[in-house]
Order: sequence, then structure tokens, then C-alpha cells
Amino acid sequence: MFWDSPEINKTILIIPNYTFPKDLGKDSFVDVIYQHIKQIEGVQWILPVPKGKGVGKLNLPNVTQVQCNISGDKIKMRSMFPEDVIKLIKKNDYDCVYSHLPDWDVGRYTNKPIIGYSHWWEMKECNGTSWLNYTLNLSHELINILQFDVCYLNTHHQKRLVLDNAKEVFNDTIVSKLDSILKVMNLSVNKENIVEKPAEEFDKVVVFNHRTQKYKGWDRFLTYIEKYREHRTDFKVWVPLLDKPVEHSWIDSSKYDKEQYLQLLSKCGVGVQPKQTHAGWSVSATDCMMRGLPMLFEEQDCYYEIDSNANTYKGYKQFEEKMDRLLDDVEYRMECGIKGIEASHKLTQNDSIKKLQKSLVVPN
Repeated sequence: MFWDSPEINKTILIIPNYTFPKDLGKDSFVDVIYQHIKQIEGVQWILPVPKGKGVGKLNLPNVTQVQCNISGDKIKMRSMFPEDVIKLIKKNDYDCVYSHLPDWDVGRYTNKPIIGYSHWWEMKECNGTSWLNYTLNLSHELINILQFDVCYLNTHHQKRLVLDNAKEVFNDTIVSKLDSILKVMNLSVNKENIVEKPAEEFDKVVVFNHRTQKYKGWDRFLTYIEKYREHRTDFKVWVPLLDKPVEHSWIDSSKYDKEQYLQLLSKCGVGVQPKQTHAGWSVSATDCMMRGLPMLFEEQDCYYEIDSNANTYKGYKQFEEKMDRLLDDVEYRMECGIKGIEASHKLTQNDSIKKLQKSLVVPN
């Protein structure tokens, strides 16, 4: 793959950030780490997993899954540093730590190089977060990152937000150090999942394939789509991660395994990606793009780093106009789907894995 020599042999301890611990088969972190493990050769990986669970797709010869007392609740998982994971870190039977959860103070327990990847950042823009909680949470995460050799994040937009928020907490010297540690690494996609062209026949189904939480834009999407139903009713909405009751019969929450989910995306009408308060990447959006499903993004800088030709809306009027065209104009829908496929191919050709393997094999 990208190794200068296939003889390189490293052992790397992964600190996980499970986003859907109740069902690891649908977990976006698992998809991310699977791509890294698959594309980087010459490494033996150690992966803590929740007790009683395992990751089937990671049952690989070079992956050791270790059962640990990791909470099945995503929020509790971030705040509770399990004792058995600490013991794993203290064993020091690895060459490097690859941490996806800067909330955990890994640097306290090892002097080995730490390479980070943070998918989530506490921002004052997060709805419902008090100034005190925001300050404490962001400070805690960034103080831990100061112990890292490198910490990757998803977009340049996200890095700007992090540094702007850090300036309200730290002095210029610390902010400058954080600037040197934080590096941008767009997530790549699995090229095996990219279709050749969009489906010519499709159902008028609007897809919201994100978690149904406020920071993911669920409340705003629901407000818009309810208003859109007043405009027209010849469509349904599919929300595969719906975890709360809704009154509308036109919202479908059917759940499928990963393969079925990807196949069904190809047959839908349009995917919607609202603005996110944490302003990072969207694996859900790239899932749609890979399958030729046109995406409609709410205006936000980070989405142009996923697709430089992103089809965006600002306000309900634009949302309605573009939804109508994507559901009714077959030629336009096909054109948008092709652009999404082309953007997906570009994401398979980015240098993210090269950056990562260089950091993991030859830490600064």
C-alpha cells in the first residue's frame, strides 16, 4: 500500500470513539477505523470493544479485540475512562497510541507517541451548552491534545472554529501550539461502495440518515419537512436512526444491515444534510453520495470540503425549491447524483491515509 517497506512492523493501540455503541455494525467510527486498518499494512492493532460485543468486520488476523467495560451510552462513554482500558494503556506493549477520544487523558498513563483523531468538538455554538460547561469541556479536551504529537480533525472549517474557541480559553502561546498539533485530514470513503451511476428509477423518499439529535440538525430538518408536507404530500421520509417516537405516518424508521442500507440509498430520491453545530464531516452524507443519491446540504463551509460542488440551501424557500427540482426533474437529479459520485471518487484519492501512516509509523 503506502509503506516504503513491507517489513515495517508496528503495534498500535486504538482508543475508540464509538458513536453507536448499541449496534457496532452501524457505528460510523467502526467504518472509519476499518478503512484505516484495511489500507495500512504492516501493523498489528489492539482495539478495546464493549463487553459482550465485538466488531464482526474487524475479525481480522492483525486486529486483537479486547473486551473492556466501555459504556453502551455514547455520552457516558466519553466521560467515563474505564479502568480496564487504562490497564491496557499501562501495559505499554505497543509502539504508538491512536486515540479517537481526546476526552480520555491517555497521556497520563503512557510516554509512547500519541496520534489523535477528533471527530467531535465542544463548541459554544452547541445548543443547550452553558458557557461554563462549554469552557470546562473544551479546555479538558484541548489540554489532553497538548500531549499529542499530532491530532487530526476533519475539515479546515472545523480547525478554524476550534482555534477561535480556544482563544477564549487559552493564551496566545498555547493557541499557537495547538495550531501546530491540529492537522486537517478529510475522511476517505470505501471505493468498493461507489456505484457507477445514479439509479434511473427511484422512489420519492427523502433520507435523513443522521442521528436524530439537535446538534445534527434534526429539529430544524423536522420543522422544514413538516412545512414541505403542507406544500406537497407525494413523498415519504426515511430516518433509519430514529430513536424517538414521531406522530407522522409518512416517516419510516425501518432499520437494515449495512449492505441493505447502502442498496436502499441508491433507490431513494434525495438525502438532506442540515447544518451541524459541531461543524465537521458527515459520513452519512458520503454514504449517500457514493450511492448516487443527490445530497442537499444546508449552507455551511465544511460541506464544500466534502463536495466542492455541494448543492446547498439557505432558508426554507431555497429548501422547497431545490427539493421540488430534485424530486421532479429526473435529468437534474441524475446530474446531481453524478457529481456526488465524482466527489466520492476524489475522496478515495485524497492523501489522508498517507498522512496517517506517516504519523503512526514515524511520529514527530
